[in-house]
Order: sequence, then structure tokens, then C-alpha cells
Amino acid sequence: MLLTSRLKSSNPTLALSHVNVCLQRDAKMSQPSGILEQELSCAICLQLYNDPVSLPCGHSYCLACVQTSQKSDLPGGQPRCPECRQEYDGLEKPAVKTCLHCETSLHALFLCLEDRSFLCNECVIEGKHRNHEVQTFEAAKSDLKRVLEGLEKATHDRLQMTEALLRRSQETVRNPETSVDMLAAKATSLAEKCLCCNIQERMRLLIEDEIRECNKTWQASVAAMREYQHQLSNAQRSASELLSSSPADFIFLQLYINLEPQLRQAANVTIPSLPAPQPTNTKRLRASLSTDTFRSELTQELQNLHSLMNPLDLSFNPATLHNSLILSMDLLTVKYWSGAKPSHSNGDQNERFTTAVQVMCSQGFAQGVHVWTVQLGPHCMWSVGLCYASIPRKGDHSKLGHNTLSWRLQWKNKKLTACYDSISTNVGDGSAVPPKRLEVALDYDGGSLAFYSITAKGRKLHLHTFRAAFKETVYPAFGLHSTSGESWITLMNTAI
Repeated sequence: MLLTSRLKSSNPTLALSHVNVCLQRDAKMSQPSGILEQELSCAICLQLYNDPVSLPCGHSYCLACVQTSQKSDLPGGQPRCPECRQEYDGLEKPAVKTCLHCETSLHALFLCLEDRSFLCNECVIEGKHRNHEVQTFEAAKSDLKRVLEGLEKATHDRLQMTEALLRRSQETVRNPETSVDMLAAKATSLAEKCLCCNIQERMRLLIEDEIRECNKTWQASVAAMREYQHQLSNAQRSASELLSSSPADFIFLQLYINLEPQLRQAANVTIPSLPAPQPTNTKRLRASLSTDTFRSELTQELQNLHSLMNPLDLSFNPATLHNSLILSMDLLTVKYWSGAKPSHSNGDQNERFTTAVQVMCSQGFAQGVHVWTVQLGPHCMWSVGLCYASIPRKGDHSKLGHNTLSWRLQWKNKKLTACYDSISTNVGDGSAVPPKRLEVALDYDGGSLAFYSITAKGRKLHLHTFRAAFKETVYPAFGLHSTSGESWITLMNTAI
């Protein structure tokens, strides 16, 4: 109604032209970035402002466009605004209509790379940006498009990593061999062999409580991983959509600046480790079952149960690491490495082995019974043993077994030997097949250190036992004597 009344009082030709302009502008608004383009465009020519001026009513146009509109008004009449039809006496000062977060006028032709501001010629020459790095829209779009492609790829890579970790976590849930159910099965089996029925039932109820607690923690970890996946997916999709579109240079730069913080955060996000079932809390179980009261009658069964209920949480100590070795990010695998490697810890350089290619664990033992297992790389030559913290860190006497401060089992040159105080003893029947998995059992108070080979079927074969009166805290220690890509040792921190 209002539009019709205004058109009746104006030039018919201009009225028809104005209707066409409105229709074209509405169509443009339905396209991506239409709102921003309409904000920066002249309502008469539908192009970005060229030499803009504003009328008293507040509407702005290109100078040439508004002059053409004046000629179309009725002869002798007062000029009117092409949109609201308000009369005006003359043209006002140039429009100073800002572009969203821009601090300059719609004459902007440059982008300040330091603070992401759009600039006109005057601001480049005289404003606070005159000493900043400035580019034309075309050059800035070209450079930032390459940056956007890099950020999109980094976000995509992290998204794929997150999705792969989630798939592995689902496989872990589906696979009973890696769940806490196996702990319950093994513990119950041991109970059936050596414990009376009432203790067996108490064990079952206690383990069920622990399993429920582990499941709660597991679900929380998976939920957090899915949140990372959602954030990365949104960021990667936004970057892909901007790269696949073809907006004008100015529109691309504006959209990129708005999207950049989200993309940089996603591209640099640290993906958490794969969620894993938490180790069972067995303190209440051990107290309830009073396991130690059966030690004299059930020595072997109780040793197995003790190992099962007390998985160690060992990790390598980066401060002791020889420079030819590298550790995994979780500090559970040590590998021979000849190239440049990241530094896990500066640490005390006096702790680092400089002659023998060795590493110690961060955790030590000063009492009790402890059992740990290691996986050995195929065709790898290695040493596995125990040492005091006071072991030398350089010279021949720093090698495991070549002093009175360490004990070790070694596979080297197709020979398995045990060594203490430089006295070496051949172990086994001279087989040329090395163990692939070792179990080390320490009885600190009983003064024994035993080594077992674990077969593929889970059988334990005794290899060697040291007898010693331990006087200080002892630490698991390891050495590598081969330089192939298969030279590695992994700590198996699991009771399953």
C-alpha cells in the first residue's frame, strides 16, 4: 500500500525501474552472502558503492546513480530519494557507512594483515595502518585462500584421527578379550580352583561393582571423544563450503576473517588418547578376601591372583633415555632411532645414559611382590633387568649386569644369558629362537628376581632366577643392542 502511493506521485518510468531494482535485490538476498552484498551495494545499480553519498533521509547511493535519478524526477520539482521518496535540497557529505567490523568507509580497497581491517587509500597512507603490512583484496584473497586450504586439511586430518579412535573404542567394547569381563572370568576361575564357595561369591559381587564403575568412566571418555568429533566436523565443513564457493574478493575475505578463529582452534586441537577401560580398583577386593592368609597353602594360585589383581602402571623415564633411543607419546614403547627426535623431558642430564643404549622406568619398588610383562620386537637384541638408581650412567660399568648395582637377562647374537657383576651365565637349551614376550617377577622382601617366557598360548616357561638381598629402591631397566626398525620394547600395562 505504501509503495503504491509513493509510486503514483513519481515519474512512472522511475517507478517501474524502482520495482525492477527491488525484485533484483530480493533475488540477490536469497543467495549465499546476499545480506552482506546488499549492505555494501547501491540500491539503484546493485553494485558495490562507487563514490558514495548519503541523503538527509539516511539512504546512500553512488554519486552518478543519484544524479541520474534527479534527472528522472518531474521537471521543476524537488528531487526525491529513490527509495523513500523524501524530498531533499542537495547532496550531503559522502556516506561513512561501516562494513560490519570495518573501521574505514565503503571506499575500502585494501586489507591490513596485522589486525584484519579493511582500508581505503587514505587510511593506508595517513592512518594508524601506514606502517602495517597491507595487501589489495585480490592478493589477500589469494594468500588467505592458501592458508584456509591448509587449515581445512589440518582440521580434516584431526577429524579422521578422532573418528578412527572412536571406531577402535567401539571395537574394544565389542571384543570381550579386551574388556574387564575377562578379569572377572580369570579371577573367578582361580577362585574355583583354590577358594571356598562363600569367598568365591563375595569375589563375584565385588568384581561386578568394579565393572559397573569402569563402564561409567568408559562412557564418559567416549562422550568426550564424540564432542571433539562434532567440533572438528563443523569446522572442516565450514572451511570446505567456503573453499568450494566463489564469492567476490571482499566477501571471501570477510567470511574468512569471521571463520578463522574457529578453524585455527580446530586445526591445532590436541586429540586425546584413545579411551580405554580403567584398571580395576582392587584394594577393597584384596582386603575383603584376605588373600595373604592362604599364601602357605596356595602359593602358585595366589601368585597368579596377586598378579591379576595388581596390574602395574609402568612407564619409561625420558630423563634416563640414551640419545639413540626414542619413546612413544604414552612412554610405553622404546625404540632405536637414528634420526632427529622430539625431547620428552629436559630432566636432569646426570640421569641420562650416555654409553650404554639403555633406559629406566620412572617407577621403583622398595618392598612387596611385583610382576610386569614386556613385548619384544622381532629380530631385536635386548637386555631386560633391574637396577638401583645409583647405577653409573657412562662407561662400560654402566651396562646392565656389569656391576653390583644391576641384574639383567639378555638376548644378543643368538644367545640368551643372565649376568650380574660381569659374570655371565648361559640360559636355556641354546635355542636360537628368542622369547617374544617376557614376564619379570620381583619379590623384593624374599630376595628374588625371576624371568619367564610367555608362549603364544599363554604358558609360562621359567628362564632364570637371581637371588639377592635388595638394599635400595630398584627400577626396571632395559637396553637395545640392534639398530633395525624392529628394535623396540613395549611395556604391557595390563592384567589381562
